[in-house]
Amino acid sequence: MYSRSSIDSLSSISTDTSVTSFEKLACTSMRVFLVQTARGLFSSSGGYKSNICLLRYLASRGHSVRQLCYFHQNEVEDYVQKMALEDGLEVRVHRELLHLSSPLKDTGVDVKVVQLTMEDGVEIVALEKEAFDTAFGGKGLLHEEMARETAEYIEKGTLSARLSGFVTFLQNEIVKYAPTHVISNDGLSMKATSASDLPNLDLCRVAVIHSAEQLPFGPFAGGLPGMASSPGEFDLLRQLDGIWSVSTAIKDYAMKYGQLQTDFFVHHPWTYLEEKTHRMPTQLHNWGRKYVGMINPCAVKGSGILLDLAKACSHLDFLVYKSWGSDEKLEQRLRSLDNITIRPSCTNMDEAWQTMKVLLVPSVWYEAWGIVVIEAHLRGIPVICSNAGALPEAMRGLNHIIPVNTIKGDRDANGIYVVPEQDIEPWAKTLNELMSDKVLYEKLSSEVRGKTERWLRDMDVTALERWLLGLEIKLEQHNIA
Repeated sequence: MYSRSSIDSLSSISTDTSVTSFEKLACTSMRVFLVQTARGLFSSSGGYKSNICLLRYLASRGHSVRQLCYFHQNEVEDYVQKMALEDGLEVRVHRELLHLSSPLKDTGVDVKVVQLTMEDGVEIVALEKEAFDTAFGGKGLLHEEMARETAEYIEKGTLSARLSGFVTFLQNEIVKYAPTHVISNDGLSMKATSASDLPNLDLCRVAVIHSAEQLPFGPFAGGLPGMASSPGEFDLLRQLDGIWSVSTAIKDYAMKYGQLQTDFFVHHPWTYLEEKTHRMPTQLHNWGRKYVGMINPCAVKGSGILLDLAKACSHLDFLVYKSWGSDEKLEQRLRSLDNITIRPSCTNMDEAWQTMKVLLVPSVWYEAWGIVVIEAHLRGIPVICSNAGALPEAMRGLNHIIPVNTIKGDRDANGIYVVPEQDIEPWAKTLNELMSDKVLYEKLSSEVRGKTERWLRDMDVTALERWLLGLEIKLEQHNIA
């Protein structure tokens, strides 16, 4: 059932009856197993957030949902204590160990595994991140080792001892859960859950494409560590029952460079609503705030533009929140400027939005979407945004979009993207205007809130659920035929 608040918050208008009526589909209960690759039980990754919000919605509709993910030390204990203190809930945790061989330890590594059900109905199977990383060479070698061994698995069918331990664990969890759907976004999971590796499981295999780098073709294939380990992933993608692209930009990219047909759906609306009530976020009136904000400063996200802008606008104060792209070298450059304040990764974005007057999104890579754009606009925070990838889609025709020289896929000797030089002048001009003109600011604040709220209310809250149910019916029809 929909919660009363979710109905109040969103209009659900569904006109797609190409598969079958939603009423008929709604009688079917799914069992969805999702494999997360972002690290942390409460990761700041946009892809992680959109995935978990979809699972929460499906759980509210009566479907069974489970995800495999990774937790940082003390995250589970902190969550259990929080639920007990704030909500009076007793969260039961099942604990076990997964033994993986490791070149760093002759005796191998024991990885803690926990199983629990969150208060929103999402079942969790989580591995301790730090121990898992150690088994694969530690933080410095993790992506390189995983990519190499995953490629051997996909291309030759051979598994190292440590990767075999993890793959066997994953497959056993899936077999025990007996899902109707498996959703993943990486080559290792696609291979481990493929029909060739799990031939006796009758289920829908689905991929969600959160970045162009995930795809094993085109100029951005494998452009970030841990993504697209092997060209053989192309065959795995073509064997899937469904592929979900999170923007038309990603859908077009997949077709242009891989002739790969995918289905486009924006992230589930719950991605942008208040987590517990599923209501629209409160509109903020942040003219009195002082900070120009940025989330996840790193080279591909436009840290070069941020640094130049902070130098050009020394009279303004900048606030950045670290995330998956942060590194020590960049942090030193940021700290060298007195008007930049650095804060750690933020899992509760409501705290971040309270502090920002304007949000910068100066990305120079092929952005798959722009969750932070939508989140800021819903709260009435103006965004100054680049035109990279799908960001114009997220901006919904609103001001301000500034053209940048985007990454083309060229890489240096270390395999790192080459970032072109940028023109900082239009950024400085637009930022200074917004930060100094109250009438202009408040007019834009009202516009971005109003238009983005209407867009979200008009979204079909059932679209992804209907699509997943439709895939199951198509699979059943294919098996009968």
